[in-house]
Amino acid sequence: MTGAHTASRHEIAAALGWLVDAGVDTVVGDAPFAWLADAGPIAPAVAPIAPVVVRSEAVAINVDSLAALAAAMAEAYPAALFADGAGDIMVIGERPTMADAAAGRVFGDAAGALLDKMLLSIGRGRDTAMLANIVALPGDRAATPAEVAAFAPFLRRQIQLARPRAILALGQAAASALTGSTAGINRLRGRWHEMADGGIAVMPTFAPSHLLLHPGHKALAWADLCAFRARLDG
Repeated sequence: MTGAHTASRHEIAAALGWLVDAGVDTVVGDAPFAWLADAGPIAPAVAPIAPVVVRSEAVAINVDSLAALAAAMAEAYPAALFADGAGDIMVIGERPTMADAAAGRVFGDAAGALLDKMLLSIGRGRDTAMLANIVALPGDRAATPAEVAAFAPFLRRQIQLARPRAILALGQAAASALTGSTAGINRLRGRWHEMADGGIAVMPTFAPSHLLLHPGHKALAWADLCAFRARLDG
């Protein structure tokens, strides 16, 4: 796997804790093995990523680097949190929390700590993944359709510039914005989808904030992570 993360002893212990919570309690062998079969052709997305907002589109479309895009977003929305980390994959959630804003980084709260463990369990970290949200303005509430539409051009351009191999979509809002599907997260998760704008593969799964409230779903999230890693390793 390219872009492998070198974990510390503390990170390895945290990742093992995540595996225990997910119900993984058996060591099968010392060598890696592709347990998951090919999922087959990727289903096409139902609709584009999001409606276009002319003002945001005009700002985002003319930038040619991630740094310039971050600066353009900061000028348009000074409180926005652009992204955290870098790498050949993207992990996209709904919006930063106020705890994220206080920490000054995307996924800087308790849910972010769980996300770190999830990524480490498949050999990834913030140095091998770009973490972002469909709405970059912090808030402890669900993103509104108007907010999603306003940030859609920035997100679209960010994905175009980052050119990730695949995207892990965290939660219903992110999965819907990226795939265009109105189906619930229980129907979307665990299956590969494709962005209509760009053709990038998207794997929806539960948001870490959801898993903190519903730890019984960690086993399902682990299955999604295995499918995600299998594609990267394939």
